[in-house]
Amino acid sequence: MPRARPRPDRRALRAHQRPPRRRRPAPSPARRRPPRRHLAQPGTQRPLPWKDTSLNSAEITLFTSKHDGIVALVTGDNWRWARKILLVAGFAKEGDGNYALPLADLPQIRAALTDVHELARACQIKVTATHQPYVGDFARDMAEHLPGQWSVKVENYSLPVWQEDLAACLWDTSPRPDAKFYGPLLHTVEKYRVPWAAVLRSDTGTELSVVQAPRDGLYHVGALAPRDMYLDEEVVPPRSITVQPSAVTAARRVASVLLADYRRAVLQSHLNHLADDLAWAQEAFEHGTVQSPPQPDLAAAFARFTTHAPHLIAALRQAAPGTVGRQEAAFLDRMDSAFGTQPPSSDPDSLAAVPSVDPLALWLMEGGELVSLARTAHPALTPAPAAAVSGRSPAVAGALPTVLPPRSGAVPSRR
Repeated sequence: MPRARPRPDRRALRAHQRPPRRRRPAPSPARRRPPRRHLAQPGTQRPLPWKDTSLNSAEITLFTSKHDGIVALVTGDNWRWARKILLVAGFAKEGDGNYALPLADLPQIRAALTDVHELARACQIKVTATHQPYVGDFARDMAEHLPGQWSVKVENYSLPVWQEDLAACLWDTSPRPDAKFYGPLLHTVEKYRVPWAAVLRSDTGTELSVVQAPRDGLYHVGALAPRDMYLDEEVVPPRSITVQPSAVTAARRVASVLLADYRRAVLQSHLNHLADDLAWAQEAFEHGTVQSPPQPDLAAAFARFTTHAPHLIAALRQAAPGTVGRQEAAFLDRMDSAFGTQPPSSDPDSLAAVPSVDPLALWLMEGGELVSLARTAHPALTPAPAAAVSGRSPAVAGALPTVLPPRSGAVPSRR
């Protein structure tokens, strides 16, 4: 057999004498693997294991507050992870649920802000440092010049549905095409995205909401519906106002316009409720049908009258001179002796000289005169047609039900 020729060394051949190299076919695009990332290279970061890319991104807005330091407010569907990032970075959770960083330690602030930016970049969360004034600072400065004691908290509406809760709790004039009956705060909350608002609460229970105007540097201030009062259609809500960014000027206008209108609406609501209770009691319980102790519904209506009667008597005594005559003053003294709040330093012996009267019977016989006198002394408290004032349909007149509706629980709760 002939001997096989030895295979020449490929490296010894020249370039034109080498056989072509067989190449493997390129993989199809469907089977092609993405290139592996080199995590050791500078500028690259390892993705966090709890990162959820299925959720929409969120945004962290950083404010500089003279009271709280650096305040972070969060918006977006991924708000839970944004708040976790703030906690990991060293922000502290305040009493109102927001996160703040004190301005005491500068190296700690620099490290916390660096961690926030790095973690937010890994989670595709936007971080914005704004130069806008913090709404909590303006609310606190304004509260210092309002009558009484006020507490302030900033509510963060990360989702639009939370903003709808604020709109449902506003006690503002119903929107109408006429700008005269259109509250600016209600208009802003219903037409624009409002991610945060300041809520002021007084020691008497009055609550105000402060929202920054979307375009200019003004603020809208409005009242929230009272938590323990049933709202009817005959009372015109207090219209929200727009104030300047000056805390002193804003407080003066809030006290003279908004709070005065708020007290008018509250007093008018109480008068309407007391009149409804008395009319229902006089129709449902004839003379001699009241039990001892009285029926639960009657006792509840009488308790509401005894709660608000001292305030009505005090408001009538503070009315303008000449509005209350001698007979009306004697009537107030008689009602005050039965339902008024006696001063702690009063002499018990002098009170014994007042003839004893059944308070329940006095309420059924003369309670309506107190309501009528209050409406006469304050003409603004006279009920007006709902359609002519607030654009609402007038209520259908009919007989009072046997059991009156509850007077509380009509206002939805906010988050």
